[in-house]
Amino acid sequence: MDKTAYLSVYDKAGAEEFARGLGELGFAVYASGSTYKLLAEAGIEVEEVRYSPPVPYAVLKALSGRFPAVSENGVELPRFYVVAANLYPIASIVGQEEFAIEELSNYLDQSNSAVLRAAARDFESVITVASPVDYGPVLRALKEAGGLAPELKKQLAARAWQCLAAYDATVAQYLSETGNLLGDEVVLCLKKVTDLDYGENRHQKAAFYALSGARPRGLNAAKIIKGAGLNLNHYLDLDTAFELALEFDGPVCVISKHDRPTGVCAGGTQAECLRGALKSDPAGAVGGTAAFNRQVEAETAGVLAETFIEAVVAPGYGPEALKMLRAKEGLRIVSLPAPVLSPYEVELCSVSGGVLIEAKDNRLFSAEPSCVTRRRPTDAETRALLLAWKTVKYAKTYAAALAEGRSTIAVSASESSTYDAVRNALWKMRDKRSILPGSGPLVLAADAALPLKTLQAALAGGVSAVIQPGGWQDDEDCVRLCDSKGAAMLFAGIRHFRH
Repeated sequence: MDKTAYLSVYDKAGAEEFARGLGELGFAVYASGSTYKLLAEAGIEVEEVRYSPPVPYAVLKALSGRFPAVSENGVELPRFYVVAANLYPIASIVGQEEFAIEELSNYLDQSNSAVLRAAARDFESVITVASPVDYGPVLRALKEAGGLAPELKKQLAARAWQCLAAYDATVAQYLSETGNLLGDEVVLCLKKVTDLDYGENRHQKAAFYALSGARPRGLNAAKIIKGAGLNLNHYLDLDTAFELALEFDGPVCVISKHDRPTGVCAGGTQAECLRGALKSDPAGAVGGTAAFNRQVEAETAGVLAETFIEAVVAPGYGPEALKMLRAKEGLRIVSLPAPVLSPYEVELCSVSGGVLIEAKDNRLFSAEPSCVTRRRPTDAETRALLLAWKTVKYAKTYAAALAEGRSTIAVSASESSTYDAVRNALWKMRDKRSILPGSGPLVLAADAALPLKTLQAALAGGVSAVIQPGGWQDDEDCVRLCDSKGAAMLFAGIRHFRH
């Protein structure tokens, strides 16, 4: 073993201690650029290696542990046994709002990328250290065993290649804006945002990742103002509730639990929206997440303080509202700006042996819904139909949403048939009729085309207007049935399955 080491790091954390520790073990230490300056100023005996990017081939050969070489300043380079290098944090740079693509080439780290590749290529003979967290274990192994076991060298090289792959993928994602995520080869690099308390169940570990280098948008821009950490289920509820709330222009409250909407109320004051959403499904709202598309005000906070809601999410909070909510024990308060929709947004679904990728369902309608019955829906029915349709878009398939006035009154989801979804929604509505008197015409939205039997059940339950995708073999029979009953029906021309 040649006791020689080369250091060239952007992240200077622990570099002095590592170099000093190597020196105490009898290593000759070489360094470049700002790393050399740091070590020299710290009084560490170090030899300067000077070169201009890209790194000369002769130097790379020395870094790979194969051949000696000479640097630009005439320093003879030995075959290095330890090479420590890390890269410029490109992800944090391109993720800044003010960063312009014209600046990218100024920040790409050619030199240390080449250094890491050269060293990691010959991992059997070179100890490649790509992260400061490995300085301590490497020093201990060198001190206690005089070298590193082959398996540990391999692990360190794997981390170096992982750093390189993440670096390259971040640049590729930034340049393509993830527009190639359905290409023959997908470049996808994820950077941890935070560890989660747990996954779907307490025995499952989980973490939240965002695309490396992506500008904060969506849940990676969320700020927990107050409350305990979030688990995977909290994030799913926050995502569903807040995205649905942003479908509305006027004041709205959406309550979500287990990644599905339980109650939605739009119109009136914000506090009225909250009360309406809670009445939509009092049992389903317990322990749920409440989302608002506007700053939360004091009256709304007063209502929230009297309910068992686990989390609240909104673009902001008024001073008095925040004071009241902070006093509520167990409540998680989350601030989240409205995300800017990207045309390249995708959904990922893990399956055995791979990953399914699809474009995000960002459309509400493909075109104006068509009225297919003789009677057109009234203005009140139209408003309720639109609210129900937005709600059912975020419910699990098969789903049905019943609405009256400006509130949903029953949402049924994750059923095996549209018939079960509609029947269950009607049952939920009847079960709470004593506490939720009718406030207008009863309307239905379904996320899948309705068979005749399903529509018969809906109309028998008091539904006067329906919106559904259409496109089923029973369409004509459904239209005739609605006409015979004086009901109105819209075909949306688009479906919103969600699994």
